[in-house]
Amino acid sequence: MPASFFIYRYAADLYDRIDRFWHHPSTRQAISRLLALVFVFSLFLGFLVHQKILPHSGILSYFKNPFVSIEITFTVLLIIELFDLIFSIPVSVSQSVIKQFELLSLIFIRMGLKEFSHLHKLFDWNEMQQIVISMFLYGIGALFIFMLIGLNLYIKRRLQIREYFREYPYYKKVKKTIALLLIIIFISILLGNIWKIWQGLHPDFSFKQFYTALIFSDILILIISMRYILDYHSMFRYSGYILTTIFIRIALTAEPYFNILIGIGAVIYLILLTGTYNYFMNRKITKKPRYLHYHADEKKFKVTQKNYGT
Repeated sequence: MPASFFIYRYAADLYDRIDRFWHHPSTRQAISRLLALVFVFSLFLGFLVHQKILPHSGILSYFKNPFVSIEITFTVLLIIELFDLIFSIPVSVSQSVIKQFELLSLIFIRMGLKEFSHLHKLFDWNEMQQIVISMFLYGIGALFIFMLIGLNLYIKRRLQIREYFREYPYYKKVKKTIALLLIIIFISILLGNIWKIWQGLHPDFSFKQFYTALIFSDILILIISMRYILDYHSMFRYSGYILTTIFIRIALTAEPYFNILIGIGAVIYLILLTGTYNYFMNRKITKKPRYLHYHADEKKFKVTQKNYGT
């Protein structure tokens, strides 16, 4: 066997151990406690800095406004959701894309909360006017994405097309290796931001760098999958998924309010992609719900009524 196979095997084993730890019930309970602790601690620091009990210099400068505790807590929640996104990549490409849009909606909510953290006087309308408008627009954008995600899931259930690919163990190990590399990249980005905060610099928690790495990983998975999936319809759909990932990356860097339009447009594109693909595959195969099983050795789909797969 080639040396790469053993590298993928050990990397996949390490990924599986991390995955079991991350999804263990005790870990989820610890995460919940962490969120509560972060909120209370940042709120307490904000109060001390706001009352000038602690100085406004260095790392404490971020706590000049007591409302910043909301943004900090939501940023930690977003980091946790990004870890969940990484663990969804080896499971399903479509599930990973849906998870990315869920994160985009949370990012818009966080942007709205970040605007709220800029307030100094809660009931001063002259100061609140522009901030409230920004919060409302980001909230509406997140709500639209939330509803469109639900519509996309409804379409998938309504048309009832399921694909099961005969994924060789090698392919699964490669996807887990890529996910492990993404974990390392993401942790590196987090450590870099923590170092910036410690130095009193402004961190970048928009995660643009991570989404850039995510685009390249999606393209790499698509290229590797061509070894097993050569059907035109599936290749078109997976390529469309990569395009939606790029739209999300553009939305993270676009100007305010244009990012909302791009994000909503990306979800609409995903709905059209899912609905069109499932509709024509239903028409092509049968009007009744069926399961498509792709045979890589024959490079074609076969219809079956059994619910089985890899």
